[in-house]
Amino acid sequence: MKASLIMNINVLPSYDGCLKVIQAKVLISTDDYYTCDITRTIPVRVSITTINGPVGFGIIEALDGGEESLKQYVSAMKASSSVVEIEITYQSPTVYWTRVVIQPDTPSIYETVLESSCMTRLPVIIQRGVQEHTILAPSREAFRNMLNSLKARFSQVQLRHVRSYASGLPKHNLTLKQMDAMIIAFSSGYYDIPRRITVTEMSERMGIKRVAMQERLRRAERTIMSDFVEGSIAY
Repeated sequence: MKASLIMNINVLPSYDGCLKVIQAKVLISTDDYYTCDITRTIPVRVSITTINGPVGFGIIEALDGGEESLKQYVSAMKASSSVVEIEITYQSPTVYWTRVVIQPDTPSIYETVLESSCMTRLPVIIQRGVQEHTILAPSREAFRNMLNSLKARFSQVQLRHVRSYASGLPKHNLTLKQMDAMIIAFSSGYYDIPRRITVTEMSERMGIKRVAMQERLRRAERTIMSDFVEGSIAY
C-alpha cells in the first residue's frame, strides 16, 4: 500500500533563519508490525508513556470497557516474536499498566524517527492499527529525511498537522503535579470526544480531592494555551 502525506512540508516558512523546532503529528500504520497488527483486531488503546532502550512502559485501556480485551492484548503480545517480556505492573477491570521489553527483527517506528536526528514526544498512542507520534525535528532537512525513512519502511504515513516555533520549543513550565495530572487525563481519555473518564474518577485514581485535580488541569491547560498562542506560529 502506498504511503501518503496529506500536507506539504515545503509550506514551512524559514523565519529568516530563526526556525528552531518543527513539531508534527504523524500517523503510521503497516502490516506485519506487532502493535499495529494486535490493536487492529483487539479494541484497546495503548499509551506508551516511557521508553528506555528496548523497555517501554504503557497504559492499556479497553475501548469496549471489558477486561477480556486487555487479557487478549497481553496474550497477543506474549505470542509476538518482537516481544521478549511483558509484565503487568498495575491492573483494574478496564486498565492495565505494563512494562514491555521488545526485540524486533527490523527497526521500530520509534527508532526510525530517532535515526534522522528527530524525536518522538511521548506519549505514543496506538489504537485501531495506527501509531500516533508527535514528532520534533531540529530542521526542515531532518524532518524531510525522517518522513522519507518512515515511508520507505512502513506502508501508511499520514502527516496530520505541522507547527513550527521561531524561538525554540515552548517551555510549558508545568509543575510535576500538573504534569502527572495531564498525563493521567490524556492517557485515560479525558480529552477524547466523548470523554471516557471524569475528573472525580481521575482524582480517586490519584488519591487527591476532586477540586485539586480540577485545579491542576486548569492551571496546566492555561499554561499550555498561553505558550500556544504567544510563543508559536500556526498554519
